[in-house]
Amino acid sequence: MRAAEHGRSMEEEGREILREAVAEAAPRAYLASAIRARIAPLGGVDLTLPTREPARDPSRFQ
Repeated sequence: MRAAEHGRSMEEEGREILREAVAEAAPRAYLASAIRARIAPLGGVDLTLPTREPARDPSRFQ
């Protein structure tokens, strides 16, 4: 019915609906950026990170 109202084929109407949906979609922020933006006004946190030990040699199975 919508295609007929706009004087288009159903296929063209479907394409137009998709074009409009894609054009309206706001770019998604990365999760880390979204979290940072929400937490930033609260201030930062200083963390003391432990030193890393060297990686162990892989196990050998025989």
